[in-house]
This record gives sequence, C-alpha cells and structure tokens, in this order.
Amino acid sequence: MSRSTCLTLVAAMLCAPALHPQAAPPLVAAAPSSAALPALVTTLTAAIRTELIQTATTQLAQSYVDEKVGRDIGELLKQQLQAGAYDRLDNPAQFAEAVTRDLQKTNGDLHLTLRYSPAPAAPGGQAGFDPFAGARQQNFGITRAEILEGNIGYLEFTGFLQASGWEEALVDALRFLGRTDAVIIDLRRNGGGSGHMGDFLLSHFLGAKPVPTVKIKSRQSPEPFVVQSMAEVPGPRRPEVPLYILASQGTGSAAEAFAFVLKNLRRATVVGTRTAGAGHMVGFLPAGHGFTLGFSITNVSDPRTGLQWEQVGVQPDITVPAERALKEAHVTALRRLLDTTPDPNRNRTLKRVLAMAEARRQPQPIDEGKTARCAGTYEGRVVTVSEGHVTYARIAGAMPEELIHLGSGQFALGSTLLRFEEREGKATLLLERADGTSVSFPRSAPQPSH
Repeated sequence: MSRSTCLTLVAAMLCAPALHPQAAPPLVAAAPSSAALPALVTTLTAAIRTELIQTATTQLAQSYVDEKVGRDIGELLKQQLQAGAYDRLDNPAQFAEAVTRDLQKTNGDLHLTLRYSPAPAAPGGQAGFDPFAGARQQNFGITRAEILEGNIGYLEFTGFLQASGWEEALVDALRFLGRTDAVIIDLRRNGGGSGHMGDFLLSHFLGAKPVPTVKIKSRQSPEPFVVQSMAEVPGPRRPEVPLYILASQGTGSAAEAFAFVLKNLRRATVVGTRTAGAGHMVGFLPAGHGFTLGFSITNVSDPRTGLQWEQVGVQPDITVPAERALKEAHVTALRRLLDTTPDPNRNRTLKRVLAMAEARRQPQPIDEGKTARCAGTYEGRVVTVSEGHVTYARIAGAMPEELIHLGSGQFALGSTLLRFEEREGKATLLLERADGTSVSFPRSAPQPSH
C-alpha cells in the first residue's frame, strides 16, 4: 500500500515522524466507508457513548502498538463507562476531553486521543477531525523568519502542517535565511504534524549522502523500517552552518523527531527544556458522530542506539527556561562565530553585537533618574525615555528603536555604542561605531514633559 493511499484511509500520520513514500510499511487502521459512519451529532446519548467506547476498545486491541497495553487501555475505558463516569457528558467536546484523559492514564501516551469536530461533512459524507484543515491559512506552521543581530537566521514553526504548497513555502523561508552565518529553529510551540515535513527540513542541514535517522517497528511488520535523510532537496543545503533548536515541553511528536535526529547526529544544539515525550507514530480512525480516535501504531527509535524519546522526551544540550531559550541560543551562536571568524573587522562587530545580546539576556539595571536626563533631541536625533525604556530615532518622525543598556550608562544599538556625556555643561550623545569611528551630537532640546 502506498503512503498516499495510507494517508487517505487513516486521514494522516500526523504528530509523528513520517515514512518515505516508496517504502512505507502499511498502516494498521483503515477508516470505514462513509456509508458506515453514523451522522454527526451535537448531543450525546447513552447509546452513542457506548458505541464510541466500544469502537475505541476494539481498535486499541487490534492495532495499538503494544497489544497488551492496548487491551488494558480498552478495559479501563469499559470500566469507566460501566461506572457511570461519562453519564453526564452529553456535550461531545466535553466527552472527548474526558475519554482522552482516560486513554492516557495507563501509560501516558500523548498520542492516545479522542477528538470531536463539528465541521461540515467532507466530500463523501464523512465528518470529523481533519488534520490538514487550515494548514495554508496558517502558512503550514511557518510563523516567523527573520535575521537577528550578527546575521543569525531565525525560523519558527508552530506546527509541521502538510498540505499542497508546503514545500515551496518552506524552501522560500530557507532561501531567505540562506546567507546567514548560523540558524536557530524554534520549535517551542510546535506540537507536531507531518513527519515528512520534518524529514524534508532536517535533510537541508545534512549532507547529500543519506544517513539513517530513525528506526520504525510496528506489530504488522516483522522487520523494522529505517528512515534515511533525503539525497535530493530543493533550495539551499547547509550541512555545515551552526544550527540551534529551541525546545520546550510544548515541543511534541514530529517536532521532537526533528530535534531527536539532529541531536543524535551531533548536528544541532538543543536549547531550552525537555520535550513532551510523544515518541510514537499515530494513526487516526474516524469513529463516527464527528469523533476521531488517535492511537500509536509504531515504536520509533534511534537506529544506532535503540533509544526512544517516548515518555522521556528529548533532553536539551543547554538547559534554560523555555522563555529564555532564544536569547540563550542567540548568545551561544554569536560566541561560536566569534571563536571561528578570522576577519578582525567582523570580530569587532560580533563583539559589539554579543555584548548587546548578553545584556538582553541578563538586563542591566538602569538609573532611571539619571537616564531621564538624557532624553531630548541631538541635532535631529531623538532620544526618548519612558517607563525605563530608552529609544532612539535617527531623525524626528522615524521609527524609534529600543536601546539595550550595557551598564554604566552605556547603551547598544546593533554594533553601535551610545554614551551620554556632559561636555561644556551641555548633554552630548556620543556614537561609537564598530569600525572605530565616532561622532558626537550636542543636545539641542530636552524631551518635552507630558
């Protein structure tokens, strides 16, 4: 069975590392025909709840990655049903939440879910969870691409959302960052998605010779299947660029696979906290009435060590709170560039930018009273102080930029240092550029009071 056929039958292998199309083992769960699916409901009856629990129990026994555990989970669901745990849940979404909690009680498998979607029926009459709905409206999960100070590329994915056009969008983002000196990929808010998209992305940071990335084992296949990186990819291939991955406990499944592979290959530095620990591949089965059952169908491991990230997550190389991970990775990348860049002019610039990045990571206290006296217009250049923030505009009316306090009354804007001095009784702004040149501007007018 081809992978495309599998995707049609099971909706998707979402939130999991993907298999390559030409050699994918068959999925184990086939969706019933649309004629067999009961109609979408908005209020549950006891009969519908019983039917849904029976569907889940049967499917888990037949197809869950561990047969015994699958049967145990099904038994727990039946016990909960018989004990009346779901009797008051006539709201479908509330019922789905309760069943999902019970599905995950036995072994903490985050891929065990019951989802409800009141979406209109798709062609063919099926209603329920559509894993690709809205992918294009969310730009396939590619939410930010920018160049940080020091020529560090930054790319954020809040999901690996595969739908028509995703390859072009991803390659466009990589091309935008193609001339950066290091790359930071932010997966802190990425709960997973298409493993194939993750494979495609990580292959851009490996060489053209395919290397084993993960080993996949299912109940239906006597031999494990080893996934390899891609020999050919469109867009820039950058096997040597310094690479950093930002992670948190919100990093799940296919996003974890991305970090898992590149960390194990010693190709990337993971910064942040451990990931969610959702390390199986998942199948989706429409269960009727607008519900979809998600369940693990394979074990996934490192082909060299046999280690998995299920339950344990991917451990960071640099551990910091998730909200500080970007600042930490930026500083780390700049330090590495500074250590490896022979050009003295580039080094001077990097030192300035690194000082600013370190001050941003660990803000220096500001003497607000003293700093407030610096505000005003300096031969057309406007310095504003408000609530502890100091901004600078090169000309009046231009977009102001926030200055980073370096300590001792010194500020940074990129690689330019700014100091405020008293000269001949007049406030003066001194700008010192990375090339060693400096220029001063006397204040022509103080900041107006509000």
